Amino acid sequence: MRKNTACIVAVAALSLTLLAVPGGAQNFQSGSAETIWPGHVRLIASPTHMFGREGRPDRTGGAFRLGYGLSDSLGVEAKAAFFDGVSLVGGDGQFRVLHDGDTSLSFRIGGHQALMSGGPDSTALDLAGELSERLGPRLELYGGAAFSWETLHGPGGSDFTRFHLVPGLRYGVAERLDLLVEVGVRLNDNSPHFVTAGLALHVPASASARGRRR
Repeated sequence: MRKNTACIVAVAALSLTLLAVPGGAQNFQSGSAETIWPGHVRLIASPTHMFGREGRPDRTGGAFRLGYGLSDSLGVEAKAAFFDGVSLVGGDGQFRVLHDGDTSLSFRIGGHQALMSGGPDSTALDLAGELSERLGPRLELYGGAAFSWETLHGPGGSDFTRFHLVPGLRYGVAERLDLLVEVGVRLNDNSPHFVTAGLALHVPASASARGRRR
């Protein structure tokens, strides 16, 4: 039964990737398909490096997320990233649609605004899908597709898309502290490759959330 479910999950993730194709990176450190533990606040901070494309310079900055677990299958997050000449601010919600033993599948929907110092700002709709598999009590591998539909502000503004394949891993350093590593592989000309690694801290925000990590 579990093998059948895993096959269904794999097909769903592949379908999401194919459907997103008709469309700087947008969803740094989105994490695995497992949602934030209910009643917990999660803070993610990580240095991030974007590789320049078409002769443009690389950019190194920082990515941050602050989220809260509303239930076993729903979490919300504010997100931001800061680089030389550009800042990204936004938020999204994560919905886990399948959990079968060590396998999870979730989807994200949200948005962000890019604030540029040397060009027009833009506003974007962000969509993502993530499939994850726990390999042990501390180790989880995940991967998915991240898609962004962006609109430039000002006269003559136009639309464009960014699309990434994002593999990653989560390693439990301590009971409430995780190491997250992600690589963004660009799948269209508007998207830069990126790599990011940082820490995720989980803090109980209610008395009912103060038990041990599951």
